[in-house]
Amino acid sequence: MDFNLRHLAVSELKPHEKPTEDIADARHRSMMDAIAPYAKPTVQKNLTPVYVDYKTRKTKLALVLCPEWSPYMPPFSLARLSGVAKSAGYETHIYDLNVLAYNAYRDDWRPNEKIPFRLWDPSASWRWLGDNYNQFVHPLLKPILSDAIDKILEKDPDVVGFSVYYISEEPTKWMCQELKRRKPSIKIAVGGPNVHKSWFKIEPYYDYVVVGEGEINLLKLLEDAEMGNVRNTPLILSQPEDERLNINGLPMPDYESIDFSLYELPNGVNSEISRGCTAKCTFCEETHFWKYRQRQAVDLITEVEWLYYNKGTDIIWFIDSLVNGNLKELRAFCKAVAAKGLKINWTGYARCDGRMDLEYFQDLKAGGCIMFNYGCESGSQKVLDDMNKGVTIAEMEANFKHGKEVGIWAATNWIVGFPTEDYQDFADTMAFMWRQRNMNINNAGLGVGYGLGPETIVGQNPHKFNVAWHKYQGFWISNDFTKGGSHVMARVKFIHMWLDMFKGFTSNAISYPIRDNLRKEHYVINFDDPTYFREIEYEKFDYNIIPPVDPNNPYANSLVNEPWTFFRMLWKVRGGFTAEVHFNPEIDQREFGNTYGACFYTGVYKFKIDNDGNWEADFYTKFDQIDNPHDDREPPPKGRKGPFYAQDYSRIQANTAKRARKLAKPEWSEDEGRSGQDFANLLNEEAALNASIDFSFEHHYVGNGHWGNYKDYEVEVSSTSTTVMPEKEAMNNKEATSLSTVKVSDIKRKEIEPAPAVVPEIIVAVPEVRKTKRPLFPV
Repeated sequence: MDFNLRHLAVSELKPHEKPTEDIADARHRSMMDAIAPYAKPTVQKNLTPVYVDYKTRKTKLALVLCPEWSPYMPPFSLARLSGVAKSAGYETHIYDLNVLAYNAYRDDWRPNEKIPFRLWDPSASWRWLGDNYNQFVHPLLKPILSDAIDKILEKDPDVVGFSVYYISEEPTKWMCQELKRRKPSIKIAVGGPNVHKSWFKIEPYYDYVVVGEGEINLLKLLEDAEMGNVRNTPLILSQPEDERLNINGLPMPDYESIDFSLYELPNGVNSEISRGCTAKCTFCEETHFWKYRQRQAVDLITEVEWLYYNKGTDIIWFIDSLVNGNLKELRAFCKAVAAKGLKINWTGYARCDGRMDLEYFQDLKAGGCIMFNYGCESGSQKVLDDMNKGVTIAEMEANFKHGKEVGIWAATNWIVGFPTEDYQDFADTMAFMWRQRNMNINNAGLGVGYGLGPETIVGQNPHKFNVAWHKYQGFWISNDFTKGGSHVMARVKFIHMWLDMFKGFTSNAISYPIRDNLRKEHYVINFDDPTYFREIEYEKFDYNIIPPVDPNNPYANSLVNEPWTFFRMLWKVRGGFTAEVHFNPEIDQREFGNTYGACFYTGVYKFKIDNDGNWEADFYTKFDQIDNPHDDREPPPKGRKGPFYAQDYSRIQANTAKRARKLAKPEWSEDEGRSGQDFANLLNEEAALNASIDFSFEHHYVGNGHWGNYKDYEVEVSSTSTTVMPEKEAMNNKEATSLSTVKVSDIKRKEIEPAPAVVPEIIVAVPEVRKTKRPLFPV
């Protein structure tokens, strides 16, 4: 099944035939009986209702979505807000410029080679940022934005609201400025996931800035505009930290100004069965945006049934952070769909859960579920525990097995390079992927590796997760200096290569982010027998094959061993092969942009192994600690400079950070953050590190060995959250020689003198961004 559900699209959208009144009534009674054991009869407590008071209003509203976002279905977030605004009496129109731009890209820009790379692909999100956007994308997009401005001004709105994601900020800002230039009296409102961030810059041309859920604050800003209030500075409307809006009984999403035929799935819409997330994964900011609440099954089925019979909608992609956050209410919805006789197909984001047994999956299937988009993240039990995923490897494998048995597909999402992930953990992830490759997986979201989010549990207590207080070369670095941007980039490249090796060995095609250049420029692999493959178990193995490059350079000692996990796992599943893999700043920056800071390095890894496990390796690695071109600090003599950059996220006051901080339990005050003295000490440590550390090195390793029977290191599947594994086995590493030249200074940290008791300016740089994977109710 196509992950994007294109095969379910209809060529002509028609409402489904409504049942007669007696049949509809009988189905409703049957539904109420079916959901009774599972559905909550009353709404959750402590929810804030959204009061919509209809009046005749003069204020007109336009809601705009700039690219880039999903072009498959209309933007539910804007439809929801439009429904609220219209129900209050405000004339409202939606302008989805994302789908217009996508259609131009699909039909013109790409086929006519007007743009030299892919867009609307998870691997291309960085293409929408900064200079790359301005040079390549904006010249093509500008006519679409300009035409939209003409159409918006024709409707003469008083307020124009933009949904802002980090990859849509550049075109959004351009449109805001153009609207203000052409009609200075117009009011500009911004909201959405990017506005939640503590580093979001409030531009002077914004009149309203909405932080948090949009429904109530949209009505507040429209009331402010209706009253004709004049403000010299932006009005910031922030949601209280503990507020949770009641998402039951909201006005029906408004699609009146949406042309469904523009979308890849004209018979599809997004919706929500919950808001927020029950999980508190340590890597995730999205789980802290707002607190969890569940929509009642009877409320949701009312919306679904109306769309089914009035619009012809029979595909629903739930945008919940966690569609199975409340297993009983989800089951009730499925029972309701079956009892109502609605022939719909739905999917949503989920987490693996051991409580979902075969019977549960059968009810999901009967209720229209065709696919779960699982946040797997890792195949290592240790890493899952550090991420606080609350699931075991055995439970994950059972979910995949039951899904296949009933015909529910599995899309998957992965994070490689988590701070506590070692070589073994990375190998476990590759093993899990291979073992599940025929369990109805149709997509693997491979991402760009772990990027430290300031408003996550890790960001609010980094040392607990092996993350230093300082960035190194524009990317996070581990406390022990054994993992940084170079290591994460290597694992991202290897995990994409790993999926390349699956082709021809899966029962169905698995889609994943397209990186065509990897095969062209980054690697060559030739198998002794291209048809050979084998099934594997998990194993425990020691990947520290190359001896330490230098006792004072842990960065180098770990980086030189990065290729082994990929080479060994590839041999385990595909037998003998010859490989050559390249890393260098030219090809890697062209592929990954500045995602990993200034951590690019040169590597040429030649490896040969036969089916029996006899191998030869010739590895060359060179890393230069360059002057970081992305350093935004003021240069000396007044400013700070160097590869290390002190970061303090403890004082961020955004609701997301506050919630994460409470769960992170840092040593400092949850309300006040670090003391001025503490941060001054960090600045002193930054200076000491920059004065004493140079991780530059050059290393050439030549070795050979024998890995024996690939089953020699097998271990049991993890079935408990506290994994006890045998000690790492020693490896037979024969006749290895190491030829290295190393340039590195003593990395022992200097004694840091207590800094004066002053409160310095807190500097918070823009962190690495992990693309939010779904819309989040902006204004």
